Amino acid sequence: MRARITTSCKSEDSRYTRLNLLGWALLCPHARDLLWHGITPLEQPLYPTAEESKSQHKVLKKLVDEHLNAFLGDRILATYPEYEHVLGIYRGDDLLCARSKADLVYNVKLGKTLATLYVEIASSRINVAKPWQAILRAIALYYELRLPVIVMIVSPFKIMYKVVEDRDQVALLKLVDKPSSNFEANSNLCSLCELASQCPYRVI
Repeated sequence: MRARITTSCKSEDSRYTRLNLLGWALLCPHARDLLWHGITPLEQPLYPTAEESKSQHKVLKKLVDEHLNAFLGDRILATYPEYEHVLGIYRGDDLLCARSKADLVYNVKLGKTLATLYVEIASSRINVAKPWQAILRAIALYYELRLPVIVMIVSPFKIMYKVVEDRDQVALLKLVDKPSSNFEANSNLCSLCELASQCPYRVI
């Protein structure tokens, strides 16, 4: 898998996007093509409820961090709040790099094993792209920190978790290669997608 996934995006011809957008692109080939053709902006879009969500996100993140520190105690060896990283994916010879920040990252000792615990915070319900966004970040963390990665997604309504495996990378790359010719957009996906405003195929 390493040949098609990279955490080094320093070449001058690297094209950048935000990792959250790449998560949507895994669900919709039309969104993926927008990213690979450089049509979408890198800037963070502003939503009407952005400030409210940001405040809720901050409160939930603080609560989760406090509970994990109390629960894990001295098993936490290092903490990386808002860990910044880059993940690049190849489609043929084309490389698309996604910049991102992971909400909460810890190096932890579990018995005799060292691992990375990565916690993604969702201030509202977990949308359909969030698990893929978390897996993308977890793969970047694996290649940068070289430890097994445990992913948790925490929202006020639900907690999801898994250990990232090689088959997650295989599934991810299959979605990257999925043809757009027979894909039909649907209103449920398009109404949530962060790329909808730039997509000529949206159904809303």
